[in-house]
Amino acid sequence: MSNIFWVVFYFVVTAGIGLFMMKRQSSVSETFVAKRELTWVLIIPLLFAEMIAGAGTVGNAGDAFKYGISAVWMNWGMSLGVLFVLYTVTVFYTIMGKRKNVMSVPEAFKYRFDQKTRMVMLAILVLVYIMLFAMQPIAAASILSPMLGMDKMTLVWIMGGLFILLTVTGGMRGLAWMNVLHSAVMYGGLGIVAFVSVKAAGGIGHMQQALPAGFFEFTKPNMSIVIGTALGTCLSYACASTVVASIFGAKSLGEIKKGFWGAAIAVGIFALFPALIGMAAKVIMPNASASSVLYTMANYSGNVYGVLAAMGVLAAILSTAPGLLLLVATMLSRDFFRLFKPNADEKQEMNFARISMVIVGIIATYMGMNATSILNGLVGAFNIRAIAGLVLVVAIFWPRVDSRAAFWSMLVGGILAGAWHFSGNPYGISSLWPSLIAGVPILLILTMMAPPVSEGHKEYERLLEEGKAQGDLA
Repeated sequence: MSNIFWVVFYFVVTAGIGLFMMKRQSSVSETFVAKRELTWVLIIPLLFAEMIAGAGTVGNAGDAFKYGISAVWMNWGMSLGVLFVLYTVTVFYTIMGKRKNVMSVPEAFKYRFDQKTRMVMLAILVLVYIMLFAMQPIAAASILSPMLGMDKMTLVWIMGGLFILLTVTGGMRGLAWMNVLHSAVMYGGLGIVAFVSVKAAGGIGHMQQALPAGFFEFTKPNMSIVIGTALGTCLSYACASTVVASIFGAKSLGEIKKGFWGAAIAVGIFALFPALIGMAAKVIMPNASASSVLYTMANYSGNVYGVLAAMGVLAAILSTAPGLLLLVATMLSRDFFRLFKPNADEKQEMNFARISMVIVGIIATYMGMNATSILNGLVGAFNIRAIAGLVLVVAIFWPRVDSRAAFWSMLVGGILAGAWHFSGNPYGISSLWPSLIAGVPILLILTMMAPPVSEGHKEYERLLEEGKAQGDLA
């Protein structure tokens, strides 16, 4: 009964924050980018929403149980990714937000490239974020089912419905404040469980002796997968909507720098917690189910640790799932609804966004029920997005990149990454590589055929000079 009490209590507190913040959603700007008033204190937990999810806790522990410490590379790739964004495309997004009131990634692509490229970016990101959201209800159910003794599939639908409710009520600022609570619970809960689990397994020294060879190596299951995971995740962050939304919503460039560095360091440390729990479980209970090993290992050490693990994972999921759904709704309303109804008022746009949250949430929850690997689904989503991130970074530093080169490289690279991922990554090759092998040559060839300076780059340079004069980069 105590387990159920703490789960329900945590849900009630989280929902209460969302309902309270709903009263402040007086405009589209407040809902989608928090009126551009975010400080580093809220940027860090917002970035946690993208970087540490239920898939990155349950999935991380499950993969560490299978092949060891290298399961951390997805999260470490995220830490590298936010720093990569900070020093490559942050100025671009800041200028677009300040000068053009941009609130989504596809919207920013329109001004650097064209409307067609914007639509390709929209299609890629909607697919990616539906895939990412789909992993969250199943991750939550994997931890709650053994804890509460309830049917897993029933819990998937319950969690999907809860995530939809939190998204509709919270908005960007509400989700940020929810994530302050979630981040504290994640660190405290899983940090303690990791310490206790390693101790129960005889310490790091005994684990090194007891585990199969290679479990403490960072190159498993193979170098192609490891490099593809880290590099694909890193590149994809140039178009990561949560990261970009933090830039759009930030009060200043200084707040962005502090928030991004803080998030990168915090995630880099945190990724070790679920990995160590999974590896400790391999020593103590080698025949356990990988999908629920995080809770199983925690509960082995005592019921209180099982509750701490469950709360940590729930915090991770609750910090992520509503944010993903909000981002899909933001893109659909800004880049789809506004395209067909440019004169719609804010009330109509908000109504469309909320309806989108419900429909997309239901579809994605159903998709997640058929997922075979939580972490693999997460990595695949990032790799599909990676080619678009690479195109944007190259375009910022190479004025010659035009809309035609961007459109075709993103379209072909994104399709190949998706097809390779959904085919099960044949031959053990990460979906990043076929995407880059096809997309990069297309980008280079078409760019060399373009004028020395593209029209999109000229417009960006004009906005940049205007922004500098107005103090947008202060």
